[in-house]
Amino acid sequence: MNRETYHHGQLREALITAADELLHERGIEGFSLRKAAARAGVSPGAPAHHFKSVNGLLTAVAVLSLDELAERMRAVSTDLSLAEQLRELASVYVRYSMEYPGRLQIIYRRAIVDRTDPDFNRASAEAFGQFFASAARYHGEPVPDRETGAETHPQLLLDYATLQGMALTAVEGNWCFTVSRDDPQGDFLGRVLPMLVEARWPEQPAA
Repeated sequence: MNRETYHHGQLREALITAADELLHERGIEGFSLRKAAARAGVSPGAPAHHFKSVNGLLTAVAVLSLDELAERMRAVSTDLSLAEQLRELASVYVRYSMEYPGRLQIIYRRAIVDRTDPDFNRASAEAFGQFFASAARYHGEPVPDRETGAETHPQLLLDYATLQGMALTAVEGNWCFTVSRDDPQGDFLGRVLPMLVEARWPEQPAA
């Protein structure tokens, strides 16, 4: 397929898909704008028609990733206790990160994505909104927003740091010291992750 065969938004979507596939297969180290264009079957200059730079394309992939994560987060039942919600939301994020490690590599790297992009900010807020809302209620604190973010309670910040730390450590395979050598990923997901979220978010928050 070449550029002339695409219509309307198809080229843009094809480039996003190609970039996402490359990140999944090779990580950020194996990604380039030229490779994404080749994967989409278009000329190296074609991405410039839809994205100002490689950052623009990667930002679009980040938005796609966050939108999909938001869908999974929204599927967590609000009928669960607050502690159960937090444990499940955290587990969803870690599992998603392990399923798409290339996406995790780009989502919050300032040098790669445009954090001022309105779509990125919307998608980020939607992806983690339920987590922060549940965490705030769990700790008995106001739900933070962009205007009150500077006043976010330390426990909520620690919850977020815990969430990101578990995901990054899992993706990088740095739980090797505590998981089975025969099935490290299965052991982490089946035994270690439930243990970690239970320790961080017991049924009653620590005083």
